[in-house]
Amino acid sequence: MKTIKRTTGSVMGLSILGAALLMAAGCQEMTKSETVQIKGDGDLSVPAGYQSWAKFVPTVDKAKAGQIREIYINDTGMGANQGDPFPYGTTTVMEIYAAQKNTAGELVKDAEGRLVKDKLAKIFVMSKGEGWGAMLPEGTVKTGDWLYSAYQADASTPATQDFSGCRGCHAPLGLDDYIARYDEHFYNK
Repeated sequence: MKTIKRTTGSVMGLSILGAALLMAAGCQEMTKSETVQIKGDGDLSVPAGYQSWAKFVPTVDKAKAGQIREIYINDTGMGANQGDPFPYGTTTVMEIYAAQKNTAGELVKDAEGRLVKDKLAKIFVMSKGEGWGAMLPEGTVKTGDWLYSAYQADASTPATQDFSGCRGCHAPLGLDDYIARYDEHFYNK
């Protein structure tokens, strides 16, 4: 378990890495002193202001799932170079929207053939911290030092306690630092 101290108004008394991780998670301004314990999946909160971050890739239509995905990445992750792993402190946030359906239950598409967003369904957070993978329980599917959290659209109600689906999807992507759409990100960067 890693313990991180956050202090009112700024990030103080931390190593540079610790400060970068807190800032990556959207913790530039705190209203009170608090301790955040990062023990594993589900411990990452939705970063404040993440929608102002760069898009990781353009909007992703998932017609089979009836979803539209918007994926954001913080400045730390945007600084990565193709062929290198993402640096510690990288955080991505994925919003999943339901795709609109017409009265016949068919997916609605815009003039460009893209799915049309309906309501925000869930928000997923993926963040990388030094040593995070090593502190996971035995038997956990390993995805390097990445941890995952999932929330309902309100960004505070947990959407799951079981992250084996997240880990199972990312595990085969070890050559791309466990990041889906790695090549697409660098192509569009």
